[in-house]
Parts: sequence; structure tokens; C-alpha cells
Amino acid sequence: MFWTLLAGIVIGAALQAYVLATRPDERRARALTWAIIGVLLLPFGLIPLAVIGAAPGPALACVPGTALVLWLLHHAQRLSRIPLAMLLVAFGWGALIVFGLGRASSNLAFGTINGFALNGHKSDLAGQIHTQYRIIDGLLVHLGLVNALLVAAGVVLLLTLFRHRVTDAVTGLVVGAAIGLGYNLVESVLFIRLFGMLSAFNGATGGFEYWIRQSIGLLGGQVAFGAVLGAGIGLAAQAHDRGQRRRTAAAALVAAAGGAIATETLAAWLSHLAHDHITVGGPLDTLIISPFFWLLPQVPFILVAVLILVHGTRVRGAAARAAVSAETASGPAVTRQEAPFLIDPAVRFWTLIGTWRLHGWNGLRTLRRLQTAQLDLAAWRWQHPDPTGEEGNALRAKVMRLKTGPTPQPMPPAPAPRPGQAAS
Repeated sequence: MFWTLLAGIVIGAALQAYVLATRPDERRARALTWAIIGVLLLPFGLIPLAVIGAAPGPALACVPGTALVLWLLHHAQRLSRIPLAMLLVAFGWGALIVFGLGRASSNLAFGTINGFALNGHKSDLAGQIHTQYRIIDGLLVHLGLVNALLVAAGVVLLLTLFRHRVTDAVTGLVVGAAIGLGYNLVESVLFIRLFGMLSAFNGATGGFEYWIRQSIGLLGGQVAFGAVLGAGIGLAAQAHDRGQRRRTAAAALVAAAGGAIATETLAAWLSHLAHDHITVGGPLDTLIISPFFWLLPQVPFILVAVLILVHGTRVRGAAARAAVSAETASGPAVTRQEAPFLIDPAVRFWTLIGTWRLHGWNGLRTLRRLQTAQLDLAAWRWQHPDPTGEEGNALRAKVMRLKTGPTPQPMPPAPAPRPGQAAS
């Protein structure tokens, strides 16, 4: 990684010199800028790749749970889903950049602090041990802060790249959780392998780490902290006042870093107190006590993430109804017969199932593309109440092309209103 990073610095400097010398147009300059960022950051991805390559078995064991959470994140949105490519890029940022750059910076910090702190205890073994524990405490704080900053950078980067999409708390939450999920995958592989090797010394096993990090706590840890941090940045992006934007982002950053640090310190302290009264490594400790103490500091953050998701989903539902109604009244892109299917996700899902049964996969894909384009138009209408605009006209043209294509999509009749639901 060291030599690759040096090569990246040289290549990045050469690309920057090329930009300054040739002064390319805006599009090429933007592409070269991303290339410079890539050659500087991608070398750090060698660290997580080495971790996964050294333990392919645990890595494969972590794939099903990780894929399930990615699927849940992709389908946890209403009105306008972020593209699957954006979700995968967020996952890759967490797995490669956050883990790799965070570990590299913490290793440098540990070496530097360790060299200075132990300088005065060369002949005092007890002093060296005491100082080593203090260094580890400081390293946990350093790693928590660095990881939170890198997650925040990834969320800001992706929200900027996909700024034409809906940018709110739900978008930030999904992106932040995907970044945390990528980090959690590599960290799980590392700890499963590490504790599997050290089980003879500390009693913990690779299976126990899998149970903690990839089963009962899969939606906690870095996933929950990344969700809270991403949601805070999404809320900050919506704020009009610059001071409020900074305060919201700073509060989310402190919360995510504090949660990560608390999980590592409070969980260990509570577990140490409890192990004076229970059998370490027994079924009760393995299945209930230790997972409980590990999850306990994370509960407030998980609850905050769930509440933000529920509230944001309700806001999006109301926005979808208003935007679809406005678009229905202004043009043929969304008709009154199609509006009920776009507003209600459950009806939209069963419509897709019915279309698949009647018209096969081609019919399902056609309807899905049409409804996705209509939802993108409704999301644009939510953010831009004025119906005129180049982007809005392009989205309407896309919808009309899908409607008048070679395989026009049949639309089933609108469902009857459920009891207690207004006919409108």
C-alpha cells in the first residue's frame, strides 16, 4: 500500500499539472478531478482487500446478511429511490475507503503515540502495561472520530454527485447506513478471523463474533451510526440557514463518533462487571448477556434512526400525494387512473405482480420502468413546485416515450378504496 500510495501521489500531481497546463473544459476537468481523487484514495483499499483475501471463508459467510440489509435499504424509501449504483458506491466507500484509510491513520497514530508514551517506561514493565491501556483508549477515540469524518465525507460526496435526486433525511440515512454496512463487513471478517486465532487465550471464538456482528447486531454498530450521521447531513442539506446547517451536521458527527466510542468502552466495562457473577463463555453469556451489553449503548442510536426513517417516510408519502396530484392536473405524463398506483407502494407492488402473471417479465419490466420514471418526475415536482424547467420537461418526455413505446404497458383498473380510506 505504501508504494501504491506514492505512485498515486505522483500520478495525481501529474494529472493536476496537466489540468493547469491545458485548461480543459468543465466536463473534462471534472472527470480529471475525480481521477485525481481516485488515485489518491484507492491505494487505501488494499488494506480491506488483504483482510478479505486472508479469510475468504468468513467473508463468504458474511455475504448473505450483508446482501439482505442492502436489499432492505434499497426498498426502505418512498417516492424516489436512490439508484442501486449509488447504494453500491456507498457500500464500497465504507468497505474500502473508510476501513482502509481509518485503519492506516490509526496505525500511524498508534505508532507515534506509543513511541512517545513508552519512552519514559523502558525499564518499568508495570508502567508500560498501564500506559499501553491508556494508548488503546486514545486509539479508540481516534478511530471513532476518523471513521465518522470519513463516513460524513462519503455521504456529502454522494449527495453532491446525485444532487438531482431527492436530498432529505431518508436519502442521507440510507447512504450513511450503506457506508456503515460496507465497513461492518470488513470489520466482521477481521474480528472473526482474529478471535478465531486467539480463542485459546481469551475464550472468544470466531463463531461468537459472527453471532455478534453479522446476526443479532447486523443493524447496529456502524450501520446505525452511519444512518444517524447520514440523516443529520441530509437534514443539514435541507436547511436554508448556514448556521443551522453547520450545527445539525456537527451534532450528527459528534453523535456517530460518540456512539462508536461508547460501544467499544461501555460494552467492555459492563461485560467485565457482569462476568464476576456469571460463567464466561457459557450459553447464557454467549447468546444473551454479551450481546445485550454490546447492543445496549447502541439502542438510543438505533431508535433515533428508526424514528427518522418513519417520520421521513411519512413526509415523503404526503409529498408524493401532492406532487402526483399536481402533475396529474398539468399534463398527460401521469393520468388520474395511474395516480393511485404511484401513491400507494403496496398497490404498486401488487400491480407489478399482477402484470407479471398476465404479461410476463417483459410486461413487468415495462411497467416498472414507467412507474420509476413517473416517480422521478413526481420527486422533481416535489423539489421544484414550478412545473416549467428543462429537467422537468426531459423527465416528462421520458415518461411519454415509455408510454408510447413498442410495448405499451397495460394498466389494471384502479383498486377500490380500503375501509376508512377516502375515495380520492
